[in-house]
Amino acid sequence: MPYIVVDAGHGGWDNGAHYNGHREKDITLRVATKVTKRLREIGFTVTQLRTDDTYVGNASARGRQIAELQPNLAISIHVNSSGGEGKLRGAEIYVPLAEDSARFEYYLQEELSHLNAFREIYSRAYTGEFYDRHINPQTLRFTQTYSYTDYYGIIREAWRGGVSCDIIEMFYLDNEGDLYTFLNQEDAYVEAIVVALSKAFNMNYEREARHEVVDRPEPLKTETYYRVVCGSYSDLNEAKKVQQALARANYPGVWIQPVETKR
Repeated sequence: MPYIVVDAGHGGWDNGAHYNGHREKDITLRVATKVTKRLREIGFTVTQLRTDDTYVGNASARGRQIAELQPNLAISIHVNSSGGEGKLRGAEIYVPLAEDSARFEYYLQEELSHLNAFREIYSRAYTGEFYDRHINPQTLRFTQTYSYTDYYGIIREAWRGGVSCDIIEMFYLDNEGDLYTFLNQEDAYVEAIVVALSKAFNMNYEREARHEVVDRPEPLKTETYYRVVCGSYSDLNEAKKVQQALARANYPGVWIQPVETKR
């Protein structure tokens, strides 16, 4: 059976990105734990590096742990941030510079594209340069590889030990639209990773049905809710001012959702 290592980014004193009460370390742990559970149900052998809110080492140390475990593939789950400005959105994948196979990345890009605006698959060299990685859809291989040293410690150290490790940046935490999508579809992000791995390793799977099963002695009452829209703003900062003013006035459930228009 395929052997996968799942890393939940950050942990312990290392919160990772944080925005509006949400911490990266909490999000990555939840998603990693759900991914691990689903993969084991399908038949994968899985090691989850971090299973609680503890610090298990920096990126390079985690890469060395992965190299010692010798899985078929490792994934490190993260969320991104643009410094609180909310200007960027979408998922990104970082892969080793010398990696040739792109089966998992091809399917993961496909799955994540259904959830938010997928940005790109990248590699980053130790000197800081970013390289766009393009996939040949016929061969499911990257169209070009590089012999440079990888920048990210978890990728670099795992690759030195003969293991390919991908960093998955699921979305931008400080982008209100991205955050809203994730909070309402967390399990869909889990399923995207699981489905991509299953396709990459030719494992049989069924998409998980998301049904709430609750023992209720009486039928549910139907309630109607009405959404009030207070305005649309081309400037995100202006939208945030209105959101904050409503929150200070104790109006619950106030969020910002981007609406794209064609000109």
